[in-house]
Amino acid sequence: MDMNRELMSETDIHAFGIEIVVRQLQEAGWTVNSYDALADRTREPQIKGTREDEAAFFVVRTDMYPGRGRIESEEVFQTLVRNAGVAGASCYFASVSIANSEGKTEEEMSVPVKGVAYHVAFDGLVKMALPDAN
Repeated sequence: MDMNRELMSETDIHAFGIEIVVRQLQEAGWTVNSYDALADRTREPQIKGTREDEAAFFVVRTDMYPGRGRIESEEVFQTLVRNAGVAGASCYFASVSIANSEGKTEEEMSVPVKGVAYHVAFDGLVKMALPDAN
């Protein structure tokens, strides 16, 4: 594998994951109302959508193989869920992992080269909620 090719930035990797989730949502019958790869990840969803009578915010995190997209902290998690609730929306999390398909070794699979094909790991959506305050 030619390691001298241009690499994707963290923003490129994040945007790639959002595109993957947008396609999955559309295939699952969601109407995607907006998506923004540059949204403030600590306060805002990357995707907003609706299906039937449900409005939803979708929080996407993407990482390179062998990593998995993760929410940064419990505080970020709570802020995102609260902000969705204030807007009358459900909140879902989508963890995406991408691997360079040209990589022959674990190390090469973790190199985010622009313009190559990628293997994608996306296990679906996880509904985010705060514990009951009882």
